[in-house]
Amino acid sequence: MPILPAPPDETTPVPIERISLPRLLVYLLAATVLVVTCGGLVIGADRLLFGSSAAPDSIWLWLTYAALALAVLAAYGLHGRFVERRPRRELALRPALRETATGTAIGIGFVALLVLVLAAAGGYRIAGWRSPVEMAMPSLMAIGAALMEEVLARGFVLGLLERWAGSWVALVLSAVLFGAAHLDNPGAGAWPITALTLGAGLALGAAYLATRRLWLPIGLHFGWNFGQSALFGLLDSGTSFPSLIDARVEGPAWLTGGAFGPEASLPGFVLWLLFGLFLLTRAVGAGRLLPRRRAPAVEVPC
Repeated sequence: MPILPAPPDETTPVPIERISLPRLLVYLLAATVLVVTCGGLVIGADRLLFGSSAAPDSIWLWLTYAALALAVLAAYGLHGRFVERRPRRELALRPALRETATGTAIGIGFVALLVLVLAAAGGYRIAGWRSPVEMAMPSLMAIGAALMEEVLARGFVLGLLERWAGSWVALVLSAVLFGAAHLDNPGAGAWPITALTLGAGLALGAAYLATRRLWLPIGLHFGWNFGQSALFGLLDSGTSFPSLIDARVEGPAWLTGGAFGPEASLPGFVLWLLFGLFLLTRAVGAGRLLPRRRAPAVEVPC
């Protein structure tokens, strides 16, 4: 049974219009304006209601973060409606539940697999259990990060760049920008950012290309972050959160990912890299990649 099933009526060839460099720049500028405007409204409302008194671990702070992710989604919808003037097929509702759930299960499964590897090497130990209530904030953070980062990196950046330069160039550039966005994270360095770019960055982009929708990468991103931060007590891109399992992680950086977490570990990198190659193979086989050569429109199964 295929991991990523696609009903026949969801793979009808759809023309994707190619765009010139000037038009690309206009679209990116409009996207920036919309994201800043929609995000600014949420931040302004947060300042009006709570001022600057919200504690870093306040549930209201993370609710605001989730609202910010919804604002980015709203900006994406407005961009499609009024700037690109095309339907957002990548947000089609019919396959949303199936693909998001599939991605979430795979993401959590990846973390569980890495925990088993760590435990087998003596690098992971359960020190105790916390209340499930502790999972609320990291769960909201995982939802917000998955939605916001996938809409920005895969929806806006990859989606627009491939209409100008083709899927391969867009995939690489979007992965590089995705990795660069984590440069300020705790524990970030040359190897963690490289591993994040070539591992999860390429795999999440490949998930978008393989399905031509955002739901699978959103699910993968959420499941991975949720598994690390809310469930197994691991560092999530260098950040620690209260989790259900109070874990003790120790061992060499190549195994644990050091101060950045599993994304910078060799097992984590190899896992994401292999999965990304698998998804790319599916995307190529299904004819879902746009060639680099320009044409008024290219039909791909969506």
